[in-house]
Amino acid sequence: MYRELTAEDHRRILGIDAGQAPDVVLLVGLFAIERGAGRFAAYLEDPVPLNNYPAYLCGYHGLKVAVAACFGGPMAALHAHTWCGAGVQTIVQLGWFGALQHGIARGDVVVPRHAERQDGVSDWYLPKGILADSTPGLSSAIAAELRNRGVAVHEHAIYSTPAILAESREVIADWSRHGYLGVDMETAATFAVAKALGARRAAALIRLDDLVAEEDSIAEPIDRDRLRFLRERERAVVDAVLDAVRAGAG
Repeated sequence: MYRELTAEDHRRILGIDAGQAPDVVLLVGLFAIERGAGRFAAYLEDPVPLNNYPAYLCGYHGLKVAVAACFGGPMAALHAHTWCGAGVQTIVQLGWFGALQHGIARGDVVVPRHAERQDGVSDWYLPKGILADSTPGLSSAIAAELRNRGVAVHEHAIYSTPAILAESREVIADWSRHGYLGVDMETAATFAVAKALGARRAAALIRLDDLVAEEDSIAEPIDRDRLRFLRERERAVVDAVLDAVRAGAG
């Protein structure tokens, strides 16, 4: 029943009309959903919260941008499906990842070409064996924009898990042996939904913790200098992503 909703139905859910449909959706994966969405929206121009849906409409040098936040694959899929179903043609997953290989520095960014589908949701959108992958041109343009800003970028595959607190040392070692650069919770779901609905897609995730060296654990407090650095990196990622979209990448 809900799979057959029209674009107009999805816009009604969002509380927008056709003229308000954004050019791009920034979907941010993080713990503090409400506060985090507001923080990322504040990086943009004239953020306005929607009345009927947990998201913001903003501007960026002429682009119409929506910002929403999620935690985990099911919530990422809900946002991606609603926005893409409403007619949005580009969605970019932002947020954080845990490093699974040595040599990935704090604040490095991964622009993954695909995400391993262990998120628990992508099977509803893509058949088994089909990659949850990014749109190559868009990913390449985002990576180039980040490098132009002096940000270290990696473009290897990541692993999307549904259960962050179930990551034992044995599990982490196995993911690392298989060559995954990092782990997140949302990217595979977002890529799968966007791919199924015919939208352009990419991700740009910031390294938060190092699961191999066991550094910068999410269980430890973040000091003021590190927090300032991460906020600056967030802003650089947002600007790079949107400049790539403005340039017509993809």
